[in-house]
Amino acid sequence: MVSNIFFTKMNGAGNDFIIIDHLTSPEFKPAKNSVIKLCDRKRGIGADGVFILNLNQEKYSVDFYNSDGSGGSLCGNGSRCCIRYLYDHYPPEGNQIFLKFRDEIYTGEIISPEIVRFYLRGVRKLKTGFKIKAQNRLFNAHFADNGSPHVVINIADVEKVPGSGKFFYDDLSTFPVYDFGREIRYSDDFAPAGTNVNFISLQDNRYYIRTYERGVENETDACGTGTAASAVVLFALGISKPPYEFTTKAGDSLTIDFEFTENRIKNLSLSGPAEYNFSGSISIKEIE
Repeated sequence: MVSNIFFTKMNGAGNDFIIIDHLTSPEFKPAKNSVIKLCDRKRGIGADGVFILNLNQEKYSVDFYNSDGSGGSLCGNGSRCCIRYLYDHYPPEGNQIFLKFRDEIYTGEIISPEIVRFYLRGVRKLKTGFKIKAQNRLFNAHFADNGSPHVVINIADVEKVPGSGKFFYDDLSTFPVYDFGREIRYSDDFAPAGTNVNFISLQDNRYYIRTYERGVENETDACGTGTAASAVVLFALGISKPPYEFTTKAGDSLTIDFEFTENRIKNLSLSGPAEYNFSGSISIKEIE
């Protein structure tokens, strides 16, 4: 008898994930090769990553895997998808959902039928205004770790022509995210773990963001923790104050909010759409 895995495909602002509930698919034991096959966009289901939901003493823990099969660090948009899934399938007494991600407990809540808020645990490390080199250019960069490591770059600081000193990028839609992002992701400055790389731009009084994600090893349509890291950097630079609204590559809006008290960032939250794509099943044999 061939066993099937039951899954739900969801996306948070275009950042898409395969959700596997261990209660409905207890036979599934994630391995690197099976995750890669599941996430393959031509031969599998297709996704930026896979979440396994595990019920443990009436609370849910999650295991997250990037599309390259590696174990993932904190994922904001994926967590928002899990929160909506759990709220819809296992309604809590109140509006709050608790998720255990690795050894940390996180919370989230439903704001409206398709808008989900996820609370991060704050910022572990923050560094602003250092120089970084990529694509034969030297420019300002910033770094924030909020459970996932992120470099943040304002494209207005990056020369279009190396050494020109006067021609800088101003259109994020045409910025070469993959080329810059991949080089910085694998830079010795962030070895051996690497980093995610976010590129931001202010246009018409609105923030825009695009992200190269490690583990996917490409640009994704959105990155929740990257958006949160970018907002924290903007605040640290004194450019603006929360809440921050960003437009993602997919055209969705992500809102970052927090409080700054006692010289600390508190109640750091990520809000935005979390949507169902489709559900189905796949034979375990197909992904072994």
